[in-house]
Formats: sequence, structure tokens, C-alpha cells
Amino acid sequence: MTFSYNQRLGSICFLLLFLFTWKFSNAQQSFEITFNHDGKNVLGTFTKPNGTGRFPTIIINSGSGANDRNGTIAMEGGNVACLYPDLLGDTLRPYKDLSDALVDSGYAVLRYDKLEYSYPTSLGAITFHKLWLPVESAINYIKTRTDVDTSNIILIGHSEGSSLIPYIAKGRSDVKALISIAGPRTPLDSILAYQLNSIAQLCGGDTAQTQAQTDQILNYFTIIRNGTWNASTPALFGIPASAWEEYVNVVDSVSIHYNTVNLPTLFLGLGLDFNVPPSELTRFENEITCTNDFWSIPDLIHYMTPINNPQFSETISDTIVYWLRQQNISAGITSTKQASDYFTCYPNPFQSALNISIPNKKGSAYTLIVRSMIGEEFYKSSDIVESNGYVKTFDFEFLPEGLYFMELTMDGNRNVKKLIKK
Repeated sequence: MTFSYNQRLGSICFLLLFLFTWKFSNAQQSFEITFNHDGKNVLGTFTKPNGTGRFPTIIINSGSGANDRNGTIAMEGGNVACLYPDLLGDTLRPYKDLSDALVDSGYAVLRYDKLEYSYPTSLGAITFHKLWLPVESAINYIKTRTDVDTSNIILIGHSEGSSLIPYIAKGRSDVKALISIAGPRTPLDSILAYQLNSIAQLCGGDTAQTQAQTDQILNYFTIIRNGTWNASTPALFGIPASAWEEYVNVVDSVSIHYNTVNLPTLFLGLGLDFNVPPSELTRFENEITCTNDFWSIPDLIHYMTPINNPQFSETISDTIVYWLRQQNISAGITSTKQASDYFTCYPNPFQSALNISIPNKKGSAYTLIVRSMIGEEFYKSSDIVESNGYVKTFDFEFLPEGLYFMELTMDGNRNVKKLIKK
């Protein structure tokens, strides 16, 4: 049997990830910061765990629109009442919540107000670089900080922001990993047309008028892609045709950019996402060759909450932290070592016999647990490491073929490895 451990396994996988992810309850330090981008001051917040040292740092590249650093969205209006009635009247701040959870796990995070939020009427000449690429200047800024581990800079892109992070990373050598949350593969104009028409149909809107609007949007982008626009072509959403041309040249090739930059990459899809439907994750999975990490988190909407609860889902942050640790990007505040420092498993994949090696821990007590993808405990044992060259063989003939997680707890640290039974 050839076992494919496609990570997009829904709630089963993410229950396990929640069980296996541990966090540190540390105070946070926040700093109001400013950096310059194309002649404009970008305002933001840099948050890090309490303590000294250099921290792996995550930059959040937000989705489309005039977003503030928190991703603040007031859930109000007829469309919200139609699509998310249980959230009506709530205010969501997904980027702040995501940041707080990641900092609690030992990472520093930079989030910032987009220029169109800070300068709604005084942005000046609009270019693709000015409007969509402030994260480039954000990277340059954090590299000046003495509390940042500049060898571990990670970019998170949410929604439209996911389409830009591989392009940004492709031109640099200082980005360690990429994380896409609810990222679209379908081009912006087609996604927008889908959203507008779906809202009209679901929420009793004027479908004929909406179709006319979406036809105009699609026709406009056809002109842009064909290169038949000129100086008299009107701006769309306040953005000139020249900027849109650069935009589509970059974003239409998003999968190519991810493959070209070839960095460790995590794709997260959200199961109840109306804005970027779960099928977009499947499109990426069919085109991306640089990673096998395509994970779908069920029961969450585009704004990283359940459909009936305004609370940010820490399943997202738990999953990100778990994945980063698998990439050897450890949090700065933790004394927890990587699993390979404590034990190794071989062969992996295995058929029946599995060897566990624990070097240089003579006299230490350990507990070993093997769980299935749904968190079901298949095996548990406790023992003492008898020598510094300790190796113990386990017979797992009884395990069905599939993917398992082995958890070893020793010296107050918990470490997890993936196992494949063939």
C-alpha cells in the first residue's frame, strides 16, 4: 500500500494537532512602531514574548481592503445578517488575536495598518509597489531590531495577502518560511464575481444588476490582461490600470511563485469560508510542488472564527506553531528541544518493528504514546533510559496501515514525530 499523508483531513487532524501543541503562558511586550514605505509612514505594532533574546519573527500580510493592523471588521449590515446571523453586532479582530496566540507560543509578530487605511484621502500616486508590497519594507525594518532572529523570518499571508508573499520572498534571501491562510488561487476578478453573485442569490439581492456589475469587472480585467488599456482607461476601485496590470502579472502566477521560491510552505484552508471557498485549497494542492502541507480546518469562516462564535479559533495558531516546530523554527522562549534531540524513530515508514533511539539521556524516565489521526491511543508505555546509547525495539504489527503520531515525554518536555505504517 502506498500511503499518502495529505494533511487536508479535516477536524480529525486538527483535533490531534490541538492535543499535541503546547504553549507557554508568558507576558507580552508590545511596541508601537513606524517604518517608511515609498515615502509614507506605515504604522504598526511589534509584539514579542517577555524576556530577552532574539525571537523568530512573523509578519502578517493582510487581505484586501483598507485593513488596520488588527484586521478589525464590524459584523453589521444585511449581508452579515444573511450569511453570519449569529455574529451580527460583533466586532472581530482576527490579526490581533492571531498575533497574541503566536506570541504566547514564543514568536514575535509584526502587524501593521495598510496605507489605504492610514491615508484614505492622501495616499498620493498609487502604484502596485506602494499599495501591495509594504511587507517588503516591514522585513527591512525588523532586520534592524536586535530582538529579532533575522535567520527566522516568516511571512503569513491571509486571503489576498497569501497571493503576494511568494512573490516578495522570491526576490529575497531572508525569508525562512511561508504560511497561507485562506489564500485564493482563482484570480481576484473571478473570486470577486463569485462573491457578488453568490451574495445576491443567497441574500435576495438584485441578481440582474449584480451580474451586470460583475460583467463590468471581468471585462475590465480582460482589457488589463490583454494589454489593450491606455491612458484613458478609468481607474477601478480608485486604482489605475497601470497598477492593475502589475498586480495581475504577479497574482495570476501565484502557484508558479510558490514553486519557484521553494520555501517551506503551509497552506491552511477554512472549511466554511465564503470569501475564498475550500475548493481553492484543492486548486493549490493540484499545482504546488514545493510542499505537501495542505491542511483544511473545518467549521471556520474567512475571519478565522466559527460561524456562530466571534472567538478567534486557536486551532489556527496551534496548527501554525506545530508546523513551524516541524520545520525546526522553534520559539525563542522555550527550553523545549526539537524531537530529534531526544529521540529518533527508524525505519520510517515501517512495517512492524520500529526502533526508538534516545541518546545521552541515561537514567531519564520517559513515556511513549502512539496515537491515530483522531487522537485514539493505540499504545502507551513508560520506561527508563538504561544507557547513553539506548535503543529499544517495539513490535507494532497490530497497527493498521496509516499515519500515526508518536509522543515522547521526558525531562518535562513533550516531543512528537509522525510515523507511517505501511
